[in-house]
Amino acid sequence: MHGSVGLGAFSESAIRDPRVLALAAKVTYTIDPQNPYPRSYTGHIRATMKDGRVIEERQPHLRGGAHEPMTRQDVVDKFVLNAVHGGWTGAQSDAGLELMATLYDGRIDLSLLRG
Repeated sequence: MHGSVGLGAFSESAIRDPRVLALAAKVTYTIDPQNPYPRSYTGHIRATMKDGRVIEERQPHLRGGAHEPMTRQDVVDKFVLNAVHGGWTGAQSDAGLELMATLYDGRIDLSLLRG
């Protein structure tokens, strides 16, 4: 619905979005007694389409965990989504990313990140 899932997707206005509510009304779930949770965080979805086709997808590991680590770009994208949610501008997010790239290069100037 929103293109990605950042903290903004869970705001009061986002969860009351009529499109989100309409989709949620079509969703049911069952708990799989064979699921290995909490030893392993898996995912499974089965969608039945209007024409009767069933689309099914399984994810054996938590994305971002030890078995399926996030890429550098995934981490950058998540940082930017969280920074925007926290009220940072694009310039502040860019400055934060630049700063993180040099964190261990000596003295750190945080003035660029202040509003």
